Amino acid sequence: MPKLKVLLLLTLAVLWNASPLLAQTGKSAGIRGWLSWRGPNQNGTSPETGLPDTIAADSPAWTYTVRGRATPVIANGRVYAMGYEGEGKSLEELIVCLDEATGKKIWEHRWADFLSDIVYYRFAITSPCVDPETGDVTCLSTAGLLTCFSRDGRMLWQRSMMEEYGRLTFPNGRTVAPVIDGDLCIIHVATSGWGPHAPARDRFFAFNKKTGTNVWSCTPGGPPKDASFSYPVVATEDGRRVLYAGLAGGHVVCVDVRTGDPLWKFQMSIGGMSSSPVLYKDSIIAAHGKENLDTSTIGRMIALKRGGQPTAGSAQVKLGKDSEIWRNDLVAFTSSMVLVDNRVYQTVMTGELYCIDADTGKKIWHEKLAPDQIHASPAYADGKLYVPMNNGTLHVIKPSDDGPEVLSKTQLSGNCLGAPAICNGRVYVHTTETLYCFGKSTGSAPAPRIAPPPPAPGKAVRLRIVPGDFVIRQRDSVQLKVQSLDANGVVVDANITGAKSGWKGTPILGLGLSPTWVMQANNVTKPGSAFLTATVGDLTATARVRAIPGGAFSTDFEATKLRAHPKEEGVNFSTPPSWWVSAMKKWEIREDGEGGKILAKTLDMPLFQRNIAMLGDPDMSGYTVQVDIKTDGNRRTMSSGGVVNQRYLIVLKGNHQEVEISSNMELLRETAKYRWKARKWHRLKTRVDMQKNGSAVIRAKVWPRDSQEPKEWLLEVVDPNGHTHGAPGIYGFTPQSRFCVYLDNYQVTINE
Repeated sequence: MPKLKVLLLLTLAVLWNASPLLAQTGKSAGIRGWLSWRGPNQNGTSPETGLPDTIAADSPAWTYTVRGRATPVIANGRVYAMGYEGEGKSLEELIVCLDEATGKKIWEHRWADFLSDIVYYRFAITSPCVDPETGDVTCLSTAGLLTCFSRDGRMLWQRSMMEEYGRLTFPNGRTVAPVIDGDLCIIHVATSGWGPHAPARDRFFAFNKKTGTNVWSCTPGGPPKDASFSYPVVATEDGRRVLYAGLAGGHVVCVDVRTGDPLWKFQMSIGGMSSSPVLYKDSIIAAHGKENLDTSTIGRMIALKRGGQPTAGSAQVKLGKDSEIWRNDLVAFTSSMVLVDNRVYQTVMTGELYCIDADTGKKIWHEKLAPDQIHASPAYADGKLYVPMNNGTLHVIKPSDDGPEVLSKTQLSGNCLGAPAICNGRVYVHTTETLYCFGKSTGSAPAPRIAPPPPAPGKAVRLRIVPGDFVIRQRDSVQLKVQSLDANGVVVDANITGAKSGWKGTPILGLGLSPTWVMQANNVTKPGSAFLTATVGDLTATARVRAIPGGAFSTDFEATKLRAHPKEEGVNFSTPPSWWVSAMKKWEIREDGEGGKILAKTLDMPLFQRNIAMLGDPDMSGYTVQVDIKTDGNRRTMSSGGVVNQRYLIVLKGNHQEVEISSNMELLRETAKYRWKARKWHRLKTRVDMQKNGSAVIRAKVWPRDSQEPKEWLLEVVDPNGHTHGAPGIYGFTPQSRFCVYLDNYQVTINE
């Protein structure tokens, strides 16, 4: 062999064995480990060997005291886990980075929950995700903050999904982990935004993993019936990169990863699906624990054919029962399955572990492990299943077709709600009290799952604008790119020059677009929303644009043009301002009966009796919000109204006859009595000030609108972990949809 070739091979070998060093310098070859919730094979399995046959809770390799409900991820000597610490006002959610060998903390980042109705401390249900190319770590907080960190804890970018896209909050706190595929960071969330995204739906959003720029978003299913945290699995089908997941409306869906096109859907249940699917041969296997669509029974596992993708640009296909390969009656509400060869292992809500034939759906055996099971899922490696259960027991099981052999059972501290992670000969389990690391560091972490490089691009058949959904503030600018794609979503031209721009519908006044596609908002740009178009030849693309105030603003609705109400005879109305997030069909502008116009909370959407709509910039800080509030009702039943100020909710509560300041209802909520009457206008004023020690002071006062403003604040609350910024908004609650609440003269001013 020539000496030069030998030298080259030796050099490559040295570089491969130096993979941790390469990871630290950002080279993709060095990123190895358990990088996402379901591991390197997307199905809870690892090819590692040398793992422990027995596990004892009193002899771990190390532990780290932090409460959690999910699965840690491991990459190149570092462990990343979501958790929460503190009680009441002091509770904070966090991501922590630990040394893999010792469990010692390297860095952490904390944030307080906000504007949620999460109960029973249901935080940190999601896992982080490590990019196999860069080693960057992305996570989605329970409050909807999608944040990307460098390996050493430097924040690279952040998106506030609630304030920017209308992400909905649920008491159970279910949050889906991000998926990194190629250049994209993809998340699965339920939102109610603006325009076509105003209806509440499960959606997918794709962002550039390095910049946080929105690339695409899609709505592949129907209305949500329950919060879903079904984690997507990704594959390549007929040249397309696609993802599969269950939705909150009971559908299994297939979505094009490169374009966001919804390809097909199959409705499996009436309620939401939270169990994550697995891919087997030419099928996808999925399970749920809600009522079936075609019977009154609860729960089912099915295998679906997954081939036959629609052509580019065609409508989403609705699959029928003829796409089913098999079904059985397992009830897996939120636990996800493990696939080993042609065997599926699934824990069910009654606390049993089942072995299923992946080819036929036949139940081969089952074993009772615990009284019940909620979220926790198994993991598999080295011929063994590691099975955590809700009651905190961890089972090591050697499965075979003859039945399970229980190698060990140990009681951990706290409840198990996540799944084990496996890396370098160790097994990690996070409970609601402790993060455990078991085993000796003798294994070898597997190579990561990296999206294959796209094929050579073909003929351009479509365009897209990047970012595809964005906010622009007054006196701000955004660089756009027009790109062409082929039939498989592969980029043909990443930055087309000379594309013709236009507006679909009414343009936003004051926005300008340069020949190089830089959008500029000047000082007189009017807030609004619109659809920007790009045209090249006979190809056209559309982007969603929302222009918002860059600082103080006010509205009294008087300039709004009204039209006849489609449901109420003799009533004139208008929709709320289009640039408000999560307001459409929850609020209406109406005549006040005195020659003026006011904002009214709608009564015909029971799902949104309670609504928070976001009005401005998530980066705003140090401001005052004032609004006039009136409610219908009587001394027994009155609706409530209020505002959002810097991620705090300040509400004039009708039935309680009080003013309330809160952020998370269980963690921070204080009240002061204020007697007020229905059908009489009152004025609410609130201010937030950050202190040097990181705390925030939230103040509120209220008085009859026709009276003089009182000098003293009625209620002052100190939050030790203050929200440093946040968008202003409005709030309305119409219990049982009986009595309306009205707002008027809304204004935001910057604090002196």
